[in-house]
Amino acid sequence: MPGVTADSVTIGVIFPQSGAAADVFENFGVAAQLRVDEINRKEGISGRRIILRTYDDRNDPVTQAEVAHQALSEGVFGIIAASQQQSMYPELARFGVPVTGLPNLPPYGTDLNVFGAFGAYSTAYASTAAAQRFKRAKARSIAVVSADDPGARNAAGGFVASLAATGLTQAGATYLVDASRSDLSLVASQIKSSGATGVNVLSLVGTGSSLLKSLKSQNATPVMALVNGLSDPKDVREADGALDGAVGVPYGTVPLQLDHAEVKRYVAGMAAKGVNPYSPLAPVGYVAADLMAAGLSGAGPCPTREDFIRVQRGVSDYLGAGLLPGKVSFTPGVTPDGDPQKCSWFLTVRGDSLLPDDNATCGVLINTSAN
Repeated sequence: MPGVTADSVTIGVIFPQSGAAADVFENFGVAAQLRVDEINRKEGISGRRIILRTYDDRNDPVTQAEVAHQALSEGVFGIIAASQQQSMYPELARFGVPVTGLPNLPPYGTDLNVFGAFGAYSTAYASTAAAQRFKRAKARSIAVVSADDPGARNAAGGFVASLAATGLTQAGATYLVDASRSDLSLVASQIKSSGATGVNVLSLVGTGSSLLKSLKSQNATPVMALVNGLSDPKDVREADGALDGAVGVPYGTVPLQLDHAEVKRYVAGMAAKGVNPYSPLAPVGYVAADLMAAGLSGAGPCPTREDFIRVQRGVSDYLGAGLLPGKVSFTPGVTPDGDPQKCSWFLTVRGDSLLPDDNATCGVLINTSAN
């Protein structure tokens, strides 16, 4: 089997290390290597060390297809991936190559060889977790602010559909913003006029900070403002008070401020490597590497790609080395690849601190295409 020897298994890691999107995926590869190092220190998988070979797709579709082809020609067993491109997936599906990674693309809901680190991808289903968190905060009319890109717009549409299912309403229309804009005073004025008591920002953390600053200057502070991706203390410090009181949620994983042994191990391991543990997508790299190792372990002492996929498709209680807010199922569900993530673990900014909720919030999946 490609990549498998008597004492090692070689896995490819494909993500943008250069180009305009490199900052978004910062430390994804470092975190994947951290998890592999931990596993290798415990005799690896069936006595085999995991070896990672990294490739830079530059977030470019042509480059991604080229480096994926290169990885296969160099004999990797599987791929750990994170990107905004999907050109490599047809070839990976054709050869039945196991893939674990960031579930932000359609193959994570359609291709049986592809496994999302925190669940399947779907444009037709969304969790009510965020809406439930607004309801718990007694915010009833929610303004939705979205970056003007396909992923954010899809997430915004799912959230809007979840509002009605939770007994909440949307305030005004969805406000599409350019993530590079710093002056959001007009959007803030429109939100104030809408009478919104809550705001959900599905854009960069900097966008959320700028918007909340404008809302406060107009005496329109919402009951709850949710800033997706907010989990890094550095963002709070740089916001200079604008984020005080805001609610954040990491991308797919638990807050790294939790006093859990698994979380503390991850944070300490990243710090020991001299990198920022709070890079938004780094924990996903850690979980994706753990998921690859779990699939290899399930495939037995003589792992094949077919056995990896067959066994892992039967797993319904994956917890991502303790970094996921709820169990993930890879068995066929609302998509052939399982269900999208139902649970999120929120945190609240108090001064310079990020304080996690006592527990994760787990919603139900609703069919957004019916709305």
